[in-house]
Amino acid sequence: MGRRSRRDPVGPGDAVERTAVVIGASMAGLFAAAAMATHGWTVQVLERDDLSVAPEHRRGIPQDRQAHILLHRGMVAIDQLVPGFRAELLARDAVPFDTGSMPWLGEYGWLDTEVPGWEVVSATRPLMDAVARDLVQALPGVSLVPRTRVTAIRATPEGWLVSTGPPEQGDAPDLSLSARLVVDASGRSSRLDRWLPDLAGGDIEEVDARVGYAGRLYQQSGFLPLRTGVMVFGRADDGASGLALPVEGGRWMISASGLGERRPPREAAGFESFVASLRDPAIIDLVDCLEPVSEVAVHRQTANRRHGWGRHRGWPPGLLVVGDALCSFNPIYGQGITVAALQAEALGRWLGAHRRIDHRLQRQLRAITDLPWSIATSSDQRFTGAAGPSPAQRLSSGFTTRMGRLAAAGNARATRAFSDVYHLMASPTAFLHPGLLLAASRPLPTAPLPRPAVLDELTRVRREQPPAARADA
Repeated sequence: MGRRSRRDPVGPGDAVERTAVVIGASMAGLFAAAAMATHGWTVQVLERDDLSVAPEHRRGIPQDRQAHILLHRGMVAIDQLVPGFRAELLARDAVPFDTGSMPWLGEYGWLDTEVPGWEVVSATRPLMDAVARDLVQALPGVSLVPRTRVTAIRATPEGWLVSTGPPEQGDAPDLSLSARLVVDASGRSSRLDRWLPDLAGGDIEEVDARVGYAGRLYQQSGFLPLRTGVMVFGRADDGASGLALPVEGGRWMISASGLGERRPPREAAGFESFVASLRDPAIIDLVDCLEPVSEVAVHRQTANRRHGWGRHRGWPPGLLVVGDALCSFNPIYGQGITVAALQAEALGRWLGAHRRIDHRLQRQLRAITDLPWSIATSSDQRFTGAAGPSPAQRLSSGFTTRMGRLAAAGNARATRAFSDVYHLMASPTAFLHPGLLLAASRPLPTAPLPRPAVLDELTRVRREQPPAARADA
């Protein structure tokens, strides 16, 4: 093969040619911009929404009023892409804690809170977004352009031409931006298949358990023995689950989820009634010690959806799809932000190696979704009512069930393996440790682990203090 020309849009190019447009100031878009800026690219991030300096909810992130868990592997990746991210979250009152000490009621019982896990830094999604925006737009070569709607993209001999307009239809003419690289980070609402209708790979995998979420912020005003979050996971027959997380400002994000007709309602009384109906009273005990400071927000776009972008060799050079625009997950598993960070890491490595930006990189970005996709869909498929699993799937499910029962029976190695895989710090081969395989081959202990003592203390505190005022009572 001959040498690439200086105008080849898929090669590394010189400093003048290293220009990129990112569609969407989502976490995925911000991380991709940071990865490119590190390698000397000039990046314009186009965002349809207005972008305020303060942490605020915005229309383009409909799930930002729900609880968010940033997996440990995600925090490690983000802190490398955007140095200072963790420190700035902590400076703005986010709450760090060891997930190993977090009371977690799984399908088969309570997990051992004496087994060390991975740290998370808990914050509301608007704060995470604001911190990421502040740090990324301070990087050399990065500019954020709010209130800008992408109307079309098309390939040119020099790269790509991105047409834009105001966020709402109006009289203002569209503008055009030239770039050698375009990154679609516009989330579930991506219009890539409309902008490029002949693009190969538009097939979609979907697993939709019809999960619905409702979330509400509460304020802590008195003593609480609890310093971590609490998870109450639903059984396979109802899926009714609850999650409580401490966040900045002495507040708690309480989130509940359910399936189909059992989804939690928007009304405050109905929401708290739903929380009270969970398998364990831990979260309603907590709620009774807090005061509500927001309305109940619901979220229904929870299907796991994955596009086939990049699977075919006809993928155009200089075009990438990341984040939810490529693969979106049921939010209960907390994987989306971490996957976006890992994709940005891969982009940075690719640029650092001066490799051609083509279908191989897009295929790698998709491959990063394989493990979290398997984790999310294998769990959600229990609720979909789809056709029965294959023999291989039944074998895998049976093995996972055995490991889950081992963890609930107090096997520390099984508990650590689940934590490692869940936080994407290890592959599922962690479950193939000889000690685990030996334990799985023996009869399981029959006595479940006791309820964590901190929750009994929470119940006592709730009973001893007067009921919290309810503004909506």
